[in-house]
Amino acid sequence: MATTRDLLDATLEWSLADVKKWLDGLIIGEAVEGDAFNWDVFAFTIAARARREQSPDWAYIALRVYEALARNPPSGADAHTYKLSEMNLRAGLISELGEREGDPVLDSEPIVAWIQRLTTISLEEASRWLALVEEDFRAVPVEKLRVLRRIKHGLNTLAHALPQTKAEQKHPELTPWLQLRTRLP
Repeated sequence: MATTRDLLDATLEWSLADVKKWLDGLIIGEAVEGDAFNWDVFAFTIAARARREQSPDWAYIALRVYEALARNPPSGADAHTYKLSEMNLRAGLISELGEREGDPVLDSEPIVAWIQRLTTISLEEASRWLALVEEDFRAVPVEKLRVLRRIKHGLNTLAHALPQTKAEQKHPELTPWLQLRTRLP
């Protein structure tokens, strides 16, 4: 049996069709052939290939892995990190190739929906916490700082793709958040 590293190296050399077929027979995030598999490195490497080749097909593979890892993160991992990687890949390809509504990779709506889920506080509440952050960040509970930071991650990701999308026109409620973005911690 091949070592985990050998298997990882081999999968990264396969064709797109072979990788899709291989993934269809697995539970992403679980052991492969009874051995631990580095899904993080696999997703990152496939995402890098997608960006380098400007390939929505390779990006779809990476997105599939990131989505699965975000739904069921490995022990000690944070689901937000996987969602951030997923959305950054989407935004990067949208900025390079343009938006295609309804496309599983090049549609900005998943990014917008993610940001809407991240905004667990109102704009007014965010502004109040931000005023405290600017005065003395130590006065702000860590969890509130974390919420503000995650919102900023989402807004930065969208802002990267924004020139190529109609997101602001379709979601004018994002405009005040985008204006607040640079002040968020």
